Amino acid sequence: MQDAGTPAQLLSRVPRRAWRWINRLVLLALVVPIVLQWLVAYLVGSDARILPPQLLAAKNLLIVTAHPDDECLFFAPSILGVLDRNKAMTGALLVMSTGNNYGIGEARKLELVGSCQSLGISEPRCVAVDHPDLQDNPKVWWDTALIERIVDDYVRKWHIDAIITFDEGGVSGHINHRAVSAAVTKYASTNTRAPVAFTLTTTSLLRKYTILGDLPLTVLPFTWRILEALSFPTSTADPGDGTRALMANTWRRYLMTRQAFAQHGTQYTWDRHLYMILSRYVWFNDLKRIPKIL
Repeated sequence: MQDAGTPAQLLSRVPRRAWRWINRLVLLALVVPIVLQWLVAYLVGSDARILPPQLLAAKNLLIVTAHPDDECLFFAPSILGVLDRNKAMTGALLVMSTGNNYGIGEARKLELVGSCQSLGISEPRCVAVDHPDLQDNPKVWWDTALIERIVDDYVRKWHIDAIITFDEGGVSGHINHRAVSAAVTKYASTNTRAPVAFTLTTTSLLRKYTILGDLPLTVLPFTWRILEALSFPTSTADPGDGTRALMANTWRRYLMTRQAFAQHGTQYTWDRHLYMILSRYVWFNDLKRIPKIL
């Protein structure tokens, strides 16, 4: 049998015309996500068809998470994307545990305050709940009825009119994340006092770590909206039903995200350094509204 040759020899047999097409495709794969990021972050990101009025016009925004550091590992583009565009809005963060799985809950609570400050959330509205039935544990499903009651208390206390939280996948699949999602979803969909709520979309592991590479796929449901936003001013166009939101970090907001996570010194391990570069969730977020089923 004739030897097929070394990899280098096989590559040398690829026609020049094929190489030209390969180079074009690689260039396209690099350029398109960057252009889309620029469009969403700088050009059309405040359009009502991309960032719904239910979020942009809210007076008090609440982010509900499970552990200290979730806010900057997953939700920073949403937090910064909304607060940066509406200076009159007040942001709030409600974390359902202190992250005390390894006995460092008090340290993580202090780190959380620094992270909130970096994200534009004041200390009085940066709360980590320390309830005996809501302790950080990757093997325990939290009491969702308890979470509902706590969320409702803070919604009324802070006059919240918009919520952002995890979807059913919890981004990382963590059982505590999914319990928070289940609780807030039930609360937002069935409680007459509940404000509008949006969930952060969970993707596959491969899509999660592609930096901006996943943005073209994420943008697909927003394609027509982006084209409309580029063509017609928001004031003369139908803003749509507000069921989806897309927010991307500018370079400045990305640096703010890194600064926020740098406050979590107990969590800043080498793999988290890579995460802050590779994860789509530090570059952009896409959200879906929780429907009412009253």
